Amino acid sequence: MAFQTSCAAAGGINCPPDIVADGEGRELVQHGSALFPIACYAEDVKSYSVAWHWHEEFEFILAVKGPLTVDVNKTQLVLRTGQGVFINSGVLHAVEQAESGNALLHSGVFHPRLVGGMDTIFWQKRIRPLLQPGAPAFFLLDSGTAWQREALACLQDAWQAVADEPPDYENEARYRLTTVLRLLGAQCEEGGVKVSQQEQIAAERMKQMLRFVEEHYAEELTVERIAACVALSESACLRSFRQLLGITPIQYVKQFRVEKAAELLRSTRLRTGEIGAECGFADGSYFIKTFRELKHCTPKEYRQRFEAQ
Repeated sequence: MAFQTSCAAAGGINCPPDIVADGEGRELVQHGSALFPIACYAEDVKSYSVAWHWHEEFEFILAVKGPLTVDVNKTQLVLRTGQGVFINSGVLHAVEQAESGNALLHSGVFHPRLVGGMDTIFWQKRIRPLLQPGAPAFFLLDSGTAWQREALACLQDAWQAVADEPPDYENEARYRLTTVLRLLGAQCEEGGVKVSQQEQIAAERMKQMLRFVEEHYAEELTVERIAACVALSESACLRSFRQLLGITPIQYVKQFRVEKAAELLRSTRLRTGEIGAECGFADGSYFIKTFRELKHCTPKEYRQRFEAQ
């Protein structure tokens, strides 16, 4: 699975390659380096979206200019300017393209071992509380609450350190992120919202269904086929998608196909009809109509927009 960002590189800010995921939707791109596993991004959400995926790293998203929409598991979050969200490891999430305005976000993706490996006290005290069964999938952050305001400030400072790369910025970023994990871990200990075992099972089953779609998106797909891959009834499959992702299985298929088409429009010179057929759209007119619905422009206009950048 691959989606192009629209950020402008500056200092240590990354313009990452397309998001590449395995068959289960787990992102495979390495963020940062083995020695310093964090990458920070700046995105104009007017021309940017990321379909459902997950990764082992933690991720934070800060609304520099809102509103912007982030979907996490079965919750749709609308972040206003100054708000943010911290997404836990292994959690399904997506970022929606803004239909109007110029929503801007700063995001960071970092591996837990940046703060401390499994054989350190940092892992035991700062990371383990967030990775335990039942820990919250995400933390919505707003400056109206003292501890959340502190977390937002630390996340922005960490992002800025990675972006600007001043002397000793690695330790500065690590220190700020450690503070954030301390604040979040305290919420887990104080009985924050927990995720039930049933919800965890549902999320794992959803990952399997996403994997099936991503392996067979070019073929004819029905709710029956998607449900069968995890031995669910069609009604249970529909209910699962609506509860966790807020859309139907077929809507997800359409979104995934359009994102694959957008990737090919950016990276190849294939004709529009060829791209539509390769991405599972048997009818060229339907491909253009669906693409326009989701991207608010035709495939041709989309390609021209990225060629002009």
